[in-house]
Amino acid sequence: MKAILLIIILFLVGCRSGNPVLDAFFTQMSVTKVERYFDLTPQQKKEFQENVEKDLQRLRQERLDDIARSLRGIDKKVAAAKKDDEVLAYAYTTIQKQYNVSSSYLKTSATKLTKSLREDQFQTFKDKVEKEISADRNTSVEDKNADLLARYRKSFKYWIGEMSQEQNQSLDKFITVHQFPWKEKIDNRQQILNSFIEARKDSVKLRRLTEQFMVDYDSLRTPEYAKAVDQYETQFKNFLNKFWTTLSPAQKKQMHVSLMEQVNELEKLARSSSGPL
Repeated sequence: MKAILLIIILFLVGCRSGNPVLDAFFTQMSVTKVERYFDLTPQQKKEFQENVEKDLQRLRQERLDDIARSLRGIDKKVAAAKKDDEVLAYAYTTIQKQYNVSSSYLKTSATKLTKSLREDQFQTFKDKVEKEISADRNTSVEDKNADLLARYRKSFKYWIGEMSQEQNQSLDKFITVHQFPWKEKIDNRQQILNSFIEARKDSVKLRRLTEQFMVDYDSLRTPEYAKAVDQYETQFKNFLNKFWTTLSPAQKKQMHVSLMEQVNELEKLARSSSGPL
């Protein structure tokens, strides 16, 4: 679904999750990306890593059990669902809501980092992100769709195992017919970058923008991207509802196994009182 966006920077550098659940909530790659894109000093790196760990520790203590319960709820629906039930769309929405709530826990580390940045670090970040935005604009829609298809297949494989030929074809068709709003996404990224760079001139505005990104990212989307991505997600949920009807007993069993793996790991982390995530 999504890579945890530690702060506005992580979204702008294009960080995305790998593992469908755990990597979406905890990924050290995100910290590394922030360090690299801003060319942080050793002291800034040390403080940022410490602040992120404190935020994640609080998240671990306050949220992981609830996330685990949500996944158990999905598992119960999988076990009891009929052929026409909207199980996968429900799972998608549930995990998305948990992700949105959890990302707000990193507000403190985000605001502390942005407060510590020098002018040259803002410029370094701006140059690197604009270079990536330019590359994205020059990447063909076909290549973008191929990458999206590969990521969807990887996620489906994790949750339900190998897909049938018909299921693969249905996913291919969805990607082709229902185009992801790539242009709007890139324009949105540019707009948030512009807002971030402009806000650096005012410490209060910078803090508010960073907090808003962590707590209510959707409110920062451009109207064009917000409309386009909402329409796309509606289409994707409809696809998931139809896709559910094609799942074999073995695939539903694998979904149970995958959910329980995540539940067990989350509950284990929740019980841990110290140590890195």
